[in-house]
Amino acid sequence: MVKIIDLINYLILALVFVALLSVIKYVHFVFSVLLIVILGIFIFNEKKKILRLNRKVITIFAYVLSIFIFINSNLNSLILTLSHILIIFISVKLLEEKGYRDYMQIVVLCVFLITISGLFDLSMIFLFYILLAVFIINILVVLITVEDFEKDSFLSAKNIKTFIIKSSLIPLLALPVSIVIFVILPRTSYPLFGNIGLNTVASSGFSSKVSLGDVNSIQEDNRIAFRVVMKKVDYPLYFRGVVFDKFEGSVWKSEENGLQPADAKFDGEMIEYEMYLEPHFEKYLITVDYPYTLNMDKRVFINGKLEAKVKRNIDKKVRYAGISYYSDRIKIKDLNLEKYLDTSQIPNKIRELALRFMESSPVKSAENIEKYLKSNYQYSLAGLSTENEPVEDFLFKTKKGNCEYFASAMALLLRVNNIPARLVGGFKGGFYNERGGYYAVANKNAHVWVEAYIDGAWTRFDPTPAAIENFTNSRFLPVGLKIRLYFDYISYYWTKFVINYDFQKQLALYKNITLKFKNLDFKTSGKLFLKLLGVVIVIFFVVTYLKRKEDVNEGDYYVRRFYKLLKKKNIRVDEKMTLMENVDNIDKKELKSFAEMFVGEFYRMKFKENKLDNKRLNEIIKQCKKIN
Repeated sequence: MVKIIDLINYLILALVFVALLSVIKYVHFVFSVLLIVILGIFIFNEKKKILRLNRKVITIFAYVLSIFIFINSNLNSLILTLSHILIIFISVKLLEEKGYRDYMQIVVLCVFLITISGLFDLSMIFLFYILLAVFIINILVVLITVEDFEKDSFLSAKNIKTFIIKSSLIPLLALPVSIVIFVILPRTSYPLFGNIGLNTVASSGFSSKVSLGDVNSIQEDNRIAFRVVMKKVDYPLYFRGVVFDKFEGSVWKSEENGLQPADAKFDGEMIEYEMYLEPHFEKYLITVDYPYTLNMDKRVFINGKLEAKVKRNIDKKVRYAGISYYSDRIKIKDLNLEKYLDTSQIPNKIRELALRFMESSPVKSAENIEKYLKSNYQYSLAGLSTENEPVEDFLFKTKKGNCEYFASAMALLLRVNNIPARLVGGFKGGFYNERGGYYAVANKNAHVWVEAYIDGAWTRFDPTPAAIENFTNSRFLPVGLKIRLYFDYISYYWTKFVINYDFQKQLALYKNITLKFKNLDFKTSGKLFLKLLGVVIVIFFVVTYLKRKEDVNEGDYYVRRFYKLLKKKNIRVDEKMTLMENVDNIDKKELKSFAEMFVGEFYRMKFKENKLDNKRLNEIIKQCKKIN
C-alpha cells in the first residue's frame, strides 16, 4: 500500500523537473541550480518534516526579489524575466506547507513555465514537454482531489496501476480531437504574442558583422542553422548571406547598397531549392550561392551585392523557395569599385608583404596570395589574435586563425595590389540527409570567403585550409552528432508540417479534399468503405473483449450478472445499495441461501484473497438460475 500524499509529491517532483527541463537552456544557470536544490529540500522535508518556514515571510521575499529582477530587466528579455520569476514562485510554493490550493498553484505555475518554453523555441521537443506534462497533471489533479477529501488515504499497487491506465485514457482520447482542431482552426500569419520580450541575442554562426577573434565558440556549435531541400551534389556548397565591403581595422561591415538590383549575367549550374531557416535575428536570408529568384510570404529584395534581405529581422523559423546559380564567378557590371579598393586601414607592414605577390595578371596575383596563405598558416579556433591590428598580428606573429583571419588577410593583400576585394559571410558544406532529401547545415559550418573583381566578374577565392567539410562526410561524424542528425530528420518534418502549417495550406487541403470528393469512384469507394467498416467492427469487438476481461478481473462483470439474475427472478434490485442489502430483499429461502453464498464467496475472493475464482463464481450463478 502506498500513501496518496507520497504519490502526489513524486508527481509534483516530476512535473517541476519537466518544467525546468523545458527552459533550462534559456534561463540563467543560477535559477536552474536554485530550483534543483529546492527540489532536493522538498523531497527531504516531505519525509522528515524538519523545515517549517513562515509562509508570509517567504512570499514577501519572493515578491521583493521578483520586483527587483523585473526592474533590472528590459523589454528585449521580458519572456526570460518572466521565466525567472515563475521559477522563484515555484521554489517558494515547494518550501511552504501544502494543501489542495498550494499543490494546484504549483501545477498552474509549471504549466505557465512549459508554455513559455514554446515562445523560446517551438520545436518538436516542446510537444514532448507538453504531452508529458498533460499526462502527469491529469493523474496529479485527481490524486490531489482524493487526498483533499480523505486525508492520509492509501492505494494498493494494483489500484495504482489501474488508476494510471484509466487516467491516461483521457488525454489519449483528447488527442484525435486536438489534431482535428489543429487542422481546421483558422490560422493567421500574425501570432497572438509574436516574439515580444524574447532575448534577441542570436546563438547562430551567422552575423552581419565580422569582429576578428569573437567567433571561435560559434564554429564548434553543432546546432542546425538551416535545412535546404534540394538534390545532392558532389562538391561542398557555399551558402551566401552577407557581403562585407568596409574594413575598420578589426571589424568588417556591410554598407547599405540601396535598392538597385545587380546587373548580373548568371552562369553555372542552376539549383532549385526550398529553405527552412532557423531564427538568426538578422535581415539577411541565406541562399544557395548566387540567388536568381526567391519566393516567400514576405517581400524579399536581392540587391546589387546579391544579398537577399527582408524588412525585419528573422526572429522565427521561416520557409522560402529559390533558384540559384552555383559558380566560382558571377559577371556583374559593378560601377562602384572604389570602396572595394579602400586601403586606409591597412598597416604598412601588410602593404610591404602584398607587393611580393604582384604579377602582371590579377588572377595570378590572387592565386599567389591564396596559395601563400594556405601553405604558411595554420587553421585554429584557439588563441586568436585580439590585438588592435589583428590581421597584422595573424600574418607576422601568431600565424594561425580561423576563416575570418584568412579571408581578411587575403582581401587586404588584394586591395594593396589594386584588385577590388570583399568578404562574403555565410556557410560552407553540410550533411545530406538521404531520407529527407535535404542538407542539414550547422552553425559550425559558418564560413567567410573572398570575392575579387577580376575581368568584369566577382571571382570566389577561399584561402582557408580548414577541413570544414568534416560535417559533410558521414565518416567524420561523431556518434553523438549522427544521433542529433537522425532526430533532426524528425524535427525537419515537424517544422514542415506543423510550424509552417498556415491558412494557405488549409485552403490547399480543403481544395484537395473537395476535388477528391468530386472525382470519387463509388464502386472503389464502396469496397473501401466495407473494408473500413470491417476494421471498425473488429476493433469494437476487441475493445469489448478487453473491457469484459477487465470487468471480470475487477468483479464488476459478476456483480452485473448477479443483479440481472435477481431481476429475472422478480427480485427488486437497487444498485445504490450493497450486495448483501439486496440479498435481504429475497423472500425465497433456497434462492436467498445461494445468493448469500455468492456474496460471501465474492467478498472473500475480492477483499481477502485479492483474486477472483471465475470457475467457482460461475458455478454458484448457474445453481441460482436453476431455482424456480
